[in-house]
Amino acid sequence: MKNSILFTVVSATLLSGIAFVSCKQKNRNNEYYTPREITAATDVPKYNLALNRMDLECFGVHDIIAVDSMIVTITSDKQAMIKVFDYSGNVIARLSPSGRAGNELLTVSYCDQNSVIDGERHLILKDQDYIYRYNLTGSVRNGANLKPEKLLELPNYEQRANGFSTFFRNDGSYFQYSGVSYNEITIPSSALDMLPDGTFRIKDGFKLPDFEFYPPSYVLIKPNGDTIKYDIYPSLPTFKEDYFADVLYHSVVRMSQDGNKVVIADAFQDRMTYIDLISGDMFGVRCPDFVDYALYSDRADLQSMTVEGAYQMVIYKDYIYVLYDHNTAYEEDKEDKPIDATIRVFNWDGEFIADLIPNAPITNFYIDDKTGKLIAIDNDEQFYVSLYP
Repeated sequence: MKNSILFTVVSATLLSGIAFVSCKQKNRNNEYYTPREITAATDVPKYNLALNRMDLECFGVHDIIAVDSMIVTITSDKQAMIKVFDYSGNVIARLSPSGRAGNELLTVSYCDQNSVIDGERHLILKDQDYIYRYNLTGSVRNGANLKPEKLLELPNYEQRANGFSTFFRNDGSYFQYSGVSYNEITIPSSALDMLPDGTFRIKDGFKLPDFEFYPPSYVLIKPNGDTIKYDIYPSLPTFKEDYFADVLYHSVVRMSQDGNKVVIADAFQDRMTYIDLISGDMFGVRCPDFVDYALYSDRADLQSMTVEGAYQMVIYKDYIYVLYDHNTAYEEDKEDKPIDATIRVFNWDGEFIADLIPNAPITNFYIDDKTGKLIAIDNDEQFYVSLYP
């Protein structure tokens, strides 16, 4: 689910040399810079979450959003990348064909932030190169995309290699998370041999340059360009299996509805970081299955010790809902086990409030902030609905 694939050669760039990722770290220690670390309670109440199957057919779904009594799906369908349904599963609108016209996007993914402006719902979306504000209400009414507002150009791939999120505040500042990045190394085409099947391999005797992974970054960028950096991971440990530096670091980030706070769930470590963007206060919450990579980085079986953890995180009213997979990374990646999910509920003080146990193996969900309906989907693209318990 979260793991990225390393050692990928892109043949289209061979004439000028190719960007190639290997793994060698200079830094040795993994530290936590939050001033205080809290251990979450383990004896929280557990509640069954009854989910009812919906008669809704939509395929190739990447994201689901439930807003204003509508179910919005972001899909891989190039004819209509955004499909909107009512709660009975009826199609309201088929929007956003892939294209280059002024009101079109090449690809669409949801940036986990939306707002109401002048009574109309706007989604924050991104395509290959930019982040946009998209008027969902107006596009549904129009039956076609209104021209989206361009907000930000995305950095290059190396700077957002394993995870990237941006959240906008009303004062014009924005909080940005970039996952583990790496130094770009160019391998000359003269160092490559073409195989009979048209693929390439590195010639015998060619020594790969040194590569380094850099820690994730979390930064608040102000309207005047000033930045505040939050050094949650100032360095990375040296892993026995080098590619773990890229595979295991994965953050799910969300912003509070008032834009004043940010919460970060580190999936494989089972840890959360809270940042108050007004006061600058920052603290960490280590959950029941917390694994400190620095203690076990010399173990080749580290993946079997780490839980998959946070898949999805939804902010609803004053609470944080984390869709949490109890499988280990090894079980998920190597054994292909189905998700073993609960929804953990936290507040903004870092308290683990409750655990919701769904009666279906859901892999994504959203809660409509107006109706309280929880909409979910599983790996078979079956949709579910539940009133908020």
